[in-house]
Amino acid sequence: MKLNLLERLMTNSGMRHLVQARIEGPRLRSMASKDRYPVCLELGAGAGRGVGIIIGLFGAEKVVATDADPAQLERAKKRLAPLLGDKKYGDKFGDKVVLKVEDALDLAGEPAGGYDAVFAFGVIHHTEDWRKALREISRVLKPGGEYFFDELLKGFLESPPIRATTAHPAGGMFTGDEFTAYLSSIGLKPVKQWRWDGVWLMGSAMKEN
Repeated sequence: MKLNLLERLMTNSGMRHLVQARIEGPRLRSMASKDRYPVCLELGAGAGRGVGIIIGLFGAEKVVATDADPAQLERAKKRLAPLLGDKKYGDKFGDKVVLKVEDALDLAGEPAGGYDAVFAFGVIHHTEDWRKALREISRVLKPGGEYFFDELLKGFLESPPIRATTAHPAGGMFTGDEFTAYLSSIGLKPVKQWRWDGVWLMGSAMKEN
């Protein structure tokens, strides 16, 4: 799902980056069971800020960063290129980062069992079918690999101020209990989580063998 104008402005804002870098990234790192995750997939990469967190905090040697919106990936290219030494804004930055237009609901371009970790910084609640997105995440994770999630919950998304200013699809809304229960049902065992009831859910889940 592509964001509306207000959501795009919020996603690309300095405040969003600050929250992601200072709160979300470190908190998810504290929930990790391994020191390093060599090959990682990021869903909804946006302007590319999550890439630095994944490399810096999780020891990634390769990050495939995807987004359904080509305009967002263009922003990511421009932001990441100077940091990674590619001034041509190509689709590939050496062997470290690959940017791809891809929808979280259809990761057909990604191999089954190909990733040590999958990251979604506030992405799944933007999709039209959150269960389908989680099934795709489970498919591409290696056995023992981990899914790191960071999501706003149904109670918050259905509040009048949020409904008036954003366009979240009904198919992307879930409670914390619904989300974690479904993870377990598809072989993603929740490991740790932090929850602000009805508002925010963060955590990790491990792909079972």
